[in-house]
Amino acid sequence: MSSLVHLGRAAMTRAELAAPAEREAVSGTLIPAGGPERRARTAADVMTRFPATVHQRASMWTAWDRLHGTRTQHLVVVDDRQRPVGVLDDRTIALEWPPGPMGAHRTPVHTLLRGRTRPRVRSADDLGRAARTMLGARADAVPVVDQEGRLFGLITLWHFAELAAGGGREEAPRAITARPTGEGSPQ
Repeated sequence: MSSLVHLGRAAMTRAELAAPAEREAVSGTLIPAGGPERRARTAADVMTRFPATVHQRASMWTAWDRLHGTRTQHLVVVDDRQRPVGVLDDRTIALEWPPGPMGAHRTPVHTLLRGRTRPRVRSADDLGRAARTMLGARADAVPVVDQEGRLFGLITLWHFAELAAGGGREEAPRAITARPTGEGSPQ
């Protein structure tokens, strides 16, 4: 028994000589991981850089084709100056599909956006602001714009789910390479 007492006394002496940060870590005191130089993550850090787009005067048929051709869930509707007008998903297009064989060819995409809120976030906005914008608009995807209001990317609920599940991406987000309908297809 006497040898155990001496080992305990030696361990206590070593702990007393340990650096203050080590003692705090051992005692359960929280130590900040990063200094003040650590910045908050922004929308630009997690967004999809090149989202699938369609012009506002394009037909519903073109929008449907673009969505399924790129295998994405969201389509950003843009105007002539590449400013986002809104975001569509396949569910919205399917629910608004017009009757008749030519209805989808004649109906412009911008008619699907009437009466909808058009939220957007800037690329420099932190993720908290982006999340509040999405919640306020009850939207599952929001376009990210640059300083001039042009489309810069798209942030979706999936980006937030990725962050929650894995603590964020280690590598840069993959770009979705979309090509216009009919381009590059074998004849």
